[in-house]
Amino acid sequence: MFRLNEAVRRFQSKNQTPPVMRCVATSAATLSPDANHGIPQVVASVAAVATSSSDPVDIKLLIQQLRKDGVVLHHHENTLHIRPRHWHQLDQISDYWKAMLLFLQTNGNG
Repeated sequence: MFRLNEAVRRFQSKNQTPPVMRCVATSAATLSPDANHGIPQVVASVAAVATSSSDPVDIKLLIQQLRKDGVVLHHHENTLHIRPRHWHQLDQISDYWKAMLLFLQTNGNG
């Protein structure tokens, strides 16, 4: 559990350039499935905001991908909870997302 907006801003300012952060946001959207009907729209919106305007995001396509994944996602206020349903799903997480999770753990946010 972590404050998504705050964590992304900290991670971006300390470790990565904006193009890499777009990869993190897209990975988060791709790895987060539809646990409840309203959740994919929330995550797709996060990915769309984090992506530059020169790279258009197809929200409908992101939502379809979310529904195919097996990760449980819960959103409450400004907190995003991600839990894999199977341990082998951890292998699918990109290096950018792993770096973000490591950053959150080492800075007391994860």
